[in-house]
Amino acid sequence: MLTSRPIRHRLLIVAALSVFTAALSGVALYRAIAATTTQRIERAREAISEELGRLRSAEAGVPDASSFVPSVVGMRGGRAASASEIVGAIPALWRPDVEVAARRAASEGRPTEVEAALSAGHLVARIVPVGTIPSNGRLAWAAMLVRPSPTLQSWRALVVALTLSALLLVVAAASALISVKRGASALRAAITALAKDLSAPIPRTSVREFGDIADGIASLAGHLADARRIQERLGQDLARQERLVALGRVVAGVAHEVRNPLASIKLRLDLAMADTDSLPSGLRTAIAHASSEIMRLDRLVADLLIVSGRPLGPRQVVAAGALLRARMETLGPWAAQKGVRLHARGDGNALADADGLARAMDNLIHNAVDASSPGTVVEGVVDCLHQRLRIRVEDRGSGVPSGRVGELFEPFFTTKPEGTGLGLAISRAIARAHGGDLVYGRSGEVTQFDLTLPAVAPEIVPAGIANQVSA
Repeated sequence: MLTSRPIRHRLLIVAALSVFTAALSGVALYRAIAATTTQRIERAREAISEELGRLRSAEAGVPDASSFVPSVVGMRGGRAASASEIVGAIPALWRPDVEVAARRAASEGRPTEVEAALSAGHLVARIVPVGTIPSNGRLAWAAMLVRPSPTLQSWRALVVALTLSALLLVVAAASALISVKRGASALRAAITALAKDLSAPIPRTSVREFGDIADGIASLAGHLADARRIQERLGQDLARQERLVALGRVVAGVAHEVRNPLASIKLRLDLAMADTDSLPSGLRTAIAHASSEIMRLDRLVADLLIVSGRPLGPRQVVAAGALLRARMETLGPWAAQKGVRLHARGDGNALADADGLARAMDNLIHNAVDASSPGTVVEGVVDCLHQRLRIRVEDRGSGVPSGRVGELFEPFFTTKPEGTGLGLAISRAIARAHGGDLVYGRSGEVTQFDLTLPAVAPEIVPAGIANQVSA
């Protein structure tokens, strides 16, 4: 089974091969330069040998060094009676080495060669005795300075450039290795953190490819977080539906067993109240109070039926702004007793069950007034946003504790000792039955409940709808 190698190994291999290639290229260039210089020196030796052969074989009338014309440009040579004469005929830079060779040839009577590396190039010289020395012989000599190739500096610069390029390649490879290692470590740590918390931040790296991967991981984490939230919400909705189904079964039985006796008792009390003249005033008051309590119980059973999913009444076009103002006018005296003022503004139409929508508004207004402090205002706003009718009720109360917001719309959840915990559950059930929703929000010190419904195109609302509901 093949195992994948880390990218840093591949970068190291690339860097090593590049350095090796640069080194081979440098060695090859150096050897080429050396070979070129050696060939030039060898040609200079051959030219000097040829000139000396010509001088030795020439007759005695061959000119001396002052009038000697060599066959190679830059060469000096001729015949001389002594070493001093040779030294006087050459440039000062050549003299130290050539003088030593000339004196040795004159004293020993045998050919002498000299090669020396000078600042201006490579000196090649040869002195050969002609005749018997020191009696009547002369010295045939030839010298030549082999100057560096005009392209030598370019070759040297190329070698230096190759060396620098290899060094830069090593530095770049090391920097890439460090960046890759850091980026991979950062992404590995981020993935480990995401396994525990999908909201963990994804670090940015200096490597663009890793940045693209980080963006993909962040996008994936965002989608997973959204999916988890949807799953949790669906789980909550499923649990709520299961509770509502169970509640519906209980309510259906309670409604059947309670409503019939309540209707019978209410009928008998109404018959008893038919002849008010024969009843004492105290009894009449007691019967009226009992009838009121029976009506309250009947409304409670009706509320339970709505929460459990009972269909609403017939729908018609309702002027939500007028209906909200009507409900606030009806509840205004009760709110004034608590020192709270009610204010409504805005307009909009919706296709709704006017009685059900009015009950939802009443619940929201009741909750807002109960949560408000004396001297504050509860404001209701009706507006249309993106083909949705929004009814917002705001108060300046303390709001719901953050730990209990999830229970806010559960049946029988309440923070008031005298509450039944059905108001918000009924209001949300009414909103969802219309294809809308009811949500809670907190903006600064303001608590907001937004009831949304599908809006209808502006049109004339049948007269008396809001008044009929408020009555």
